[in-house]
Amino acid sequence: MAKAMKPAGKKTAKAMTKSQFIAALAEKAELSKKQVDTVLNEIIETIMGQLGAKGPGKFVFPGLARMTLTRREGVKGGVTKINPLTGKEYVTKDKPAYNQIKIRPIKAIKEALK
Repeated sequence: MAKAMKPAGKKTAKAMTKSQFIAALAEKAELSKKQVDTVLNEIIETIMGQLGAKGPGKFVFPGLARMTLTRREGVKGGVTKINPLTGKEYVTKDKPAYNQIKIRPIKAIKEALK
């Protein structure tokens, strides 16, 4: 059986794992991996505190991105609609309320990736 060929021009590089990221930062900053891991965990805790129920719902990571938390209200279901493709009727389902986090990169990152 012949193997499927990969399309030319596609990137096959995998995303960096957390441990690889910590190792790279430790090497660049000349710190131990444990120190970098502690700093990374504190950054995560700070972001969660700012976006959490007691925080302002906004966080700006200087030089990287702006994060905002918005509340999406629930939608009642039970409405009968018609599928425009098949013409069949269906009943909509309830959608619960949820929190949505939006992350917007800073302008410099957007420009660099054009």
